[in-house]
Amino acid sequence: MIKLIDSEEVYAPREDSELMLKAVKFAHGEVLDICAGSGVIGLNAAAKADHVILADVNPKAVSLIKKNAKLNNITNYSAVRSDLFKRINGKFDVIYCNPPYLPGKAKEPIEKALYGGPGGSEITIRFIEGLKNHLKPGGKAFLILSTAYDIQKVYKSLKSIGLRFKKLENKRFFFEELILILIYENRRNSLQ
Repeated sequence: MIKLIDSEEVYAPREDSELMLKAVKFAHGEVLDICAGSGVIGLNAAAKADHVILADVNPKAVSLIKKNAKLNNITNYSAVRSDLFKRINGKFDVIYCNPPYLPGKAKEPIEKALYGGPGGSEITIRFIEGLKNHLKPGGKAFLILSTAYDIQKVYKSLKSIGLRFKKLENKRFFFEELILILIYENRRNSLQ
């Protein structure tokens, strides 16, 4: 586990990040970490990957990722300011995404890391819509879902573009359940 500098202006690792960290063991080749926040997922994945691109819409997050990479002597990475895939080119072996998922609208910049749209799943669905164009053949994506929104909408979105998914882990809280899923194109691509 890497060391991290915290910032009040950037989403700090929490339970959802801890859940996503369980998927870091699958990192290899070219890796993309979308909604990267402090960089905890992508920078940990750098130990197993050839190169990692960490992307976040928050420019303060991009700056913090660079500081955290320097603190941990990580050089096989790039940090990019991007709204999901907008400034991302190429295809990847592994993609991680821990998107904002609470229902509501962000009023402050830091809240962009929390609120996923009026229903909560809008950013997650936008991620899914761009995913197929950025996965290499045989590639895998890992995504955090929340029962704070209608998960069935997310599952329908995945199925509508021909992607399969498998629940890997979950964590229950009194107000929600967080779910880590694996996304892939066909059965041969599953982790089994």
